[in-house]
Amino acid sequence: MPARTRDLKKILITFGVLLTAVVFASLLNRDSASTYVLSNDVSNVSSGIAINTDNKGSQLAEVKLQTVLGETISTSSLIGAPTIINIWYSTCEPCRRELPVLAQGALKYDNKIRFVGINIKDSAKVASEFAADYGVKFQILLDSNGAFISTSGISTAPVTLAVNAQGLIIDQIAGELSTAKLDELVSELLK
Repeated sequence: MPARTRDLKKILITFGVLLTAVVFASLLNRDSASTYVLSNDVSNVSSGIAINTDNKGSQLAEVKLQTVLGETISTSSLIGAPTIINIWYSTCEPCRRELPVLAQGALKYDNKIRFVGINIKDSAKVASEFAADYGVKFQILLDSNGAFISTSGISTAPVTLAVNAQGLIIDQIAGELSTAKLDELVSELLK
């Protein structure tokens, strides 16, 4: 084998190994994140860091969303019962990790707290099948046009809102929700 071919082969192998290492490192870094940035909307980005509007103390944004069956409902229909609203999508790793926590919480607090998922990126089919795979039995709504997250100033996922029966957001959590934090939110809602 000529020296030139051997050198080219070494360069290609080295490049392949380096490229694989970079891709692997970026995947590891991405999966460990507690939130994902949803868009490049500069209105909620400060110094290159996405931030969410603090909705604590505000009324729940009134927008129209779709059910996974294609019906249109207003978020105003969620007023009347204490509600945990989780904003998520299927390829968001922290969303995937917290979905079983929410599914269990919905069962645990079944007659006390309403749970609602607002999916912001997936089709109705993907969202409903994905949620079912994680044992979710609560209502999934679709914010396909971004009306809810835009009106609420939400730029990352997952985000969980604790909304009292009057529609007031009493707490907002950005990032992966633990069982302990969910129990805390429910305690606040049941006061």
